[in-house]
Amino acid sequence: MSATPWYIKGILYVALPAACIAALYLSIPGEVALARTAGWSEHYAPAMPVCLSVYALSAGAIATYRRKMELPGQVTALVGSLMALLLAMSAQSISHLIEQDYMGSSALLVVAVSCVPPLTIAHLVHMAETPSAVRTASQVVADLERENQGLKTAVVAAETENVLSHARGVLTGLGEVSQVTGELLEWAEGETESLDEELERAEKVLKPRNAPLELTAEMIEKTRKTLAAEGKRPTVERVCTALGISQASYYRYREPVTA
Repeated sequence: MSATPWYIKGILYVALPAACIAALYLSIPGEVALARTAGWSEHYAPAMPVCLSVYALSAGAIATYRRKMELPGQVTALVGSLMALLLAMSAQSISHLIEQDYMGSSALLVVAVSCVPPLTIAHLVHMAETPSAVRTASQVVADLERENQGLKTAVVAAETENVLSHARGVLTGLGEVSQVTGELLEWAEGETESLDEELERAEKVLKPRNAPLELTAEMIEKTRKTLAAEGKRPTVERVCTALGISQASYYRYREPVTA
């Protein structure tokens, strides 16, 4: 925040008070003359400028203060300040009109001017009275707490909405993942069925070499002779290895040895 320029400070602290003092000083003759016209003596008439001008200044200041502090009685203070200005302006105008012989005094004028002091006192006392609805410190704290609670509620609601939005996004992502997973499972099941079919076909084509129905004693004897022709000793182990059978199958299907 920038500092207040020096000339603005000069207006606030010098020019404004000087203008107010000058205005009050200029209003003194007319208001004193009006008081004399209404019947006040030389001793009391000079109090009329204080009554009207200071009353207008006080009412305006109080009205401004109550508006800034949000205090009750703003309307009556504003009305009082306007009435005080009207009275001060009327006093000057009527005094000058009487002085210049444009009008003369009357009973109505005397009554109106005579009512100014008591009305001024009544309204100033009313404005000076501490309003019953003035907020105490505890009430201010309570109001701040309510505002703070409202802000917290708004923040929580916003955060909740963000979390829900994020959760909806996560659920949507999970749904997509679930769909992809289902497709992968279907593909895996299809591949498994294909593999099972391939295995079945392979089992049909590639039968075990040690199947008992295909093994004969002639095959065992032929393998023994082949090993002997190759210069290898036709032991049971070598014959079983060559045929891919177990020794139990060998002894089951080989020709009995004759004496």
